[in-house]
Amino acid sequence: MQQRHKKISQFLIMTFILPLLLTGCIPSQSQAKTQVLVRYFHGDIRCSTCLAFEDWSKTALESFPKELANGSLQWQFINFDLPENKHYIKDYGLVDKALVLVREEDGKPVRWKNVVEFWEFDNDQKQEFVSFVQGLIADYLEH
Repeated sequence: MQQRHKKISQFLIMTFILPLLLTGCIPSQSQAKTQVLVRYFHGDIRCSTCLAFEDWSKTALESFPKELANGSLQWQFINFDLPENKHYIKDYGLVDKALVLVREEDGKPVRWKNVVEFWEFDNDQKQEFVSFVQGLIADYLEH
C-alpha cells in the first residue's frame, strides 16, 4: 500500500507540479522578481530646466526597450507636493526635483540612489546627462 501511495505522489508531482514550476507559474525561491524603478520627482511648480531634465531622463530609458517591455524597468513620474507622496521627501532625502533609481527584489527596495549629480549638468549637456543616466540604469539592472 505504501508503495502505491509513493507512485501516486510521484505521478501527481510529475504531471501537475513540475510543469507549473518549469513554466514559471509557481515561482521557485531562486526566482526573485527584480525591477528597477526610475523615479522622477517634481513639485507643483515646474521650470524649463526641470522639464528638460525630465525629458532627458525619459530619453535615457529608451535605450532599454526590452526591459521596459518586460517590466523589469519602469518609469515613474511623481509629484512630491501631493499629500500621498510627501513620504518620498523623507524616504529619499529630497530637497528639490530629483531623479531616484530604486532596485527592488520581490517588491522590496534593496538599493536606491538619489542622483544628486542631476544638478551638475548644464542645459547644453543633454548627451552627457543621458549617457550618465544610462550607465546608472545598466548598473542597477545588473546588480
